[in-house]
Amino acid sequence: MKIIPIKITLLSHFFNYCRLTNAGAITSDFIGDIALTYALNRVLKIENFYLEFHQQPEYHELRKLPYFFTVAKPLVYEFTPVYIRNTLFNVDGYPDLNAIDQSGRTPFKNFFKVQGIRAESIFLSYLLCREDFRVHLPMTIRLGTGRESLTLLEETESDDTDDVWLNVYSLKYIFGNFEKAVQLIPFYQFEFRLQNYLLWKGVSVVQLESLFKDIYE
Repeated sequence: MKIIPIKITLLSHFFNYCRLTNAGAITSDFIGDIALTYALNRVLKIENFYLEFHQQPEYHELRKLPYFFTVAKPLVYEFTPVYIRNTLFNVDGYPDLNAIDQSGRTPFKNFFKVQGIRAESIFLSYLLCREDFRVHLPMTIRLGTGRESLTLLEETESDDTDDVWLNVYSLKYIFGNFEKAVQLIPFYQFEFRLQNYLLWKGVSVVQLESLFKDIYE
């Protein structure tokens, strides 16, 4: 098993609408392990998860891949201003009078406010993989709503080996090793963020290896 620290740099603004406020939809201050794993597979094309239609995600399919990411925690980041997103009144970059006229008759206005993470923000994740897995870094992937955020992945060196972030949802429903993790790591605190993201902070790289070595041996 290999554990590779990965520096993640946003090359464009990142949006994912983590929570709703009266100021708009706010993007999370982390990048999800599930999102990163799917995004890299879309580039490497190891597995094709898109041949069958599913009414709901089947995240356990990620076990088929020879790798998985930890949750990417922020090192340096800043929020964007609050943007107004409106896709009703413009088509191909210029005003469409017919679209404006038709939008006045629809009961659902595609008009909302969003706040993302600025380009050049930096995150840290760990890539867990088999010994024979090879990926050529640096490389770019796409993340976020609509996959509109171009993101750079680079192998790095990190002294921050005692505060890895995991996702309890992934441990329980993708890998089935949540109970093992609780026994292995006696002191823990969970932080709920989204339905599929319950963050477990303060995990060490040594504990990480013990937890996943049977999966990626």
